[in-house]
Amino acid sequence: MRKILILFFIFSVAYNSSAQKLDDFYNKTFEIYTPFSGMSSVSKSQDSLGFDKGMNFWGVIDLGTTLSKSKPWGISFYCGERQLGDMFFLLKGLVMKSAKKKDFGGVYYLSDFGLLPNFRLGLNVVGTDKTVVNVGFNHSYYITNGTSYVKNDRLCIGPNIYIDRAVNDFIAIRLETSPMFQYASGTKDSIKPRIWEHKIEIFTKYGLFAAVDLLRFSKLHNDVESNIKIRRYDVKLGIRVRI
Repeated sequence: MRKILILFFIFSVAYNSSAQKLDDFYNKTFEIYTPFSGMSSVSKSQDSLGFDKGMNFWGVIDLGTTLSKSKPWGISFYCGERQLGDMFFLLKGLVMKSAKKKDFGGVYYLSDFGLLPNFRLGLNVVGTDKTVVNVGFNHSYYITNGTSYVKNDRLCIGPNIYIDRAVNDFIAIRLETSPMFQYASGTKDSIKPRIWEHKIEIFTKYGLFAAVDLLRFSKLHNDVESNIKIRRYDVKLGIRVRI
């Protein structure tokens, strides 16, 4: 994360004088993209839970909607989820009988609950034509599966902050982070994982964008010496259009 912040600072200084207004990048609100995803699950325990598994897959297509403003105290909103792309991957495995990977193959599955999309809501604490610092909250409904130690669904909420910077007339960068805290679960266990989301995105005034979302679950076992960790990344390539 430190390296990302250093790169962000360098880009900001280098292109400060020529950057275009961020509102020229914000005027497109509906996004469609193709996700390339990966999940890995690791246990460093010395008992029967010890494992190290991972997989990568193409989610075909996913959707989202976003709203941002560059003015001071401007409202931002984002709504989207990961499960649509995951369902396309599973459907592709069912339709294409020759596909080598038809499911998640024993990896600890980590996604969203599609009937309740993730959303983020915030306000600009810094709002200028070229730089925005936005603070708000992130609400997410995660679903997992695996052993009995990894429960099925978790409602989580946490603070969310992002920094947008117009690099030049065509490119802007967003850095975003959000620690999440579970407040409800589909089971009665007392296990509350540590959850953290990160995002880095490069987007253009033409609507084209590329992003990497990182999602990390840890401390999923009662015994601290048997610590299960699940990590997921989503590389997104897509376009935003005005609706």
